[in-house]
Amino acid sequence: MPQTVLVVAPHPDDESIGCGGMICLHRRRGDPVHLAFLTSGEHGMVGVSEKSVRSIREAEAKEAAQVLKVNGIDFLRLPDYGVSENIEAGAEALRRVLERHPPDLIYLPHPGESHPDHKAALLLVRTALTLALAPVGSPELRGYEVWSPLLRHDWTEDISQVMPHKLRAVRCYRSQLQQLRYDRAIRGLNVYRGITVAGSDYAEVFQYCDGRLLTKGPQ
Repeated sequence: MPQTVLVVAPHPDDESIGCGGMICLHRRRGDPVHLAFLTSGEHGMVGVSEKSVRSIREAEAKEAAQVLKVNGIDFLRLPDYGVSENIEAGAEALRRVLERHPPDLIYLPHPGESHPDHKAALLLVRTALTLALAPVGSPELRGYEVWSPLLRHDWTEDISQVMPHKLRAVRCYRSQLQQLRYDRAIRGLNVYRGITVAGSDYAEVFQYCDGRLLTKGPQ
């Protein structure tokens, strides 16, 4: 039975880096996949206006989405490097996405990521789940690795057959690769994961995340 998948990416390219292979596998299985970009990465280019960067990076995201054959995209346009200061606004925007596309699975950066927008994604997703007016169930949350490799993972997926598609998607982000050839870095990480944990050429790993909004009890 198909599973509906939502991929939450703080910036355009996080989805391809962190779970581009898994997206391809879901699509091959017939699972609908929707992308939600929290920001459009306006700080991702030097000497270019934020408006121009947004246009460039959203166009690259759409190109990568075509490579990955996803079913739809939402750009929430929260401030780049400002997700943690905009949890309520972001959660309200994501709530509407959740209600239009109730997911069985949600992929998002794992909470140990070093980038502040990546760190804030889990709280934003948890908050959005509590705000949902229409029933969205209790989707499984899987954290993916972008800039900070996981020290502990719960799920391994062999992506050897779809690795060329993943790299094609990553390389759609030409504005970013001009500054840092992270396509080579993610290929190396996926090789490492494949050899060490999957017994394959390439693999992605994931960490299960608790989707409940955790609150502190009385002190």
